[in-house]
Amino acid sequence: MTRSREGSVYRAADGRRWIARLRYTDAAGRRREMKRVCGSHAAAKATIVAMRETIHAPTETRKSFSDLIAFYRATYVHAARYVAGQKISGFRQNLATVNYYLASAASFFADKYLDQITYAALEDYRAHLFASVTRTGGPRSIADVNQHLRKLRRVLNVAIEQGWLATNPFSRGRTLIATAGERERTRVITRTEETRLLEQCTGRRKHLRDLIVFAIETAARRGEIEQVRWRAVDLDRRIITLEQSTTKTLRSRSVPISARLAATLRRMRSERLLHPTAFVFGRSDHKRAWRSAVKAAGLGDLRFHDLRHTAITRMLEAGISPPLVMRISGHTQHKTFMRYVNPSDDSIAAIANVLDAAAG
Repeated sequence: MTRSREGSVYRAADGRRWIARLRYTDAAGRRREMKRVCGSHAAAKATIVAMRETIHAPTETRKSFSDLIAFYRATYVHAARYVAGQKISGFRQNLATVNYYLASAASFFADKYLDQITYAALEDYRAHLFASVTRTGGPRSIADVNQHLRKLRRVLNVAIEQGWLATNPFSRGRTLIATAGERERTRVITRTEETRLLEQCTGRRKHLRDLIVFAIETAARRGEIEQVRWRAVDLDRRIITLEQSTTKTLRSRSVPISARLAATLRRMRSERLLHPTAFVFGRSDHKRAWRSAVKAAGLGDLRFHDLRHTAITRMLEAGISPPLVMRISGHTQHKTFMRYVNPSDDSIAAIANVLDAAAG
């Protein structure tokens, strides 16, 4: 054990973690003790420093987690703001989703001061998330839990920036955000499944057919598709320009207009007179129609983002070079791009025929 009048560090009973302990006398003359569980000896020593700063800080500056959440919402949670096409603040994602993550953390840590949120408390929160269900009532995946933890880590970093917290408790132990355990989706829709899905796009779901065709032919993300305006559609050159402010990477790019998509777009444009600045797919929420169509087609495991996987896989199977497909899909990292390459069983079987032919 490392002892000093300013605190002590010793190994926990489990032999893996370390305890940072600080004994002191409060303003009323009473003896007090603070303990924090840390993941390493170095983290425990750093925690001692943070605890000393907390003790000596004026009482009125001590912030609760509720204070932090209120500040974060008021300062950071708003629609994205752009200058010269570059995002300078806010969120591009749905603010309801951001507030959902914040509410989850606020509920768990509501009665705590920031300096009371320890590494062990983060472990408890992680366990709590795994034990709870999602908004739709299903079990939480590792990826979902990681999203909650990433948001919490960012919020705590804001507390450091404001001088309300000395160190982020996430840094006091082994990483709690383990991406290696996240299951990568490999779902690709077959031609037969695509036909079944499109057959369900009738009546009140008629508009969904065009959206699905657009996604499969371009590999664009749902958010990118929903923000395409007619001014970006060049049917003569057979190119659609995804504007910088609408893409995930904040870089404009061009996607091709196949014959099938061209026919779809010409029909859509002929059905109603539209201003060049109008959105191709309006501003309605397509999620409910998508869920009902998927259910009716018997494709319960299908997500809209799987259409992007499908588009990328089909482009590669058609012989388009990977670098060009990356340009079309908007991927900047090859490792990320490869997660979207999901050859079908038929494509894999066809490789055997190629190998047989090469062997003579």
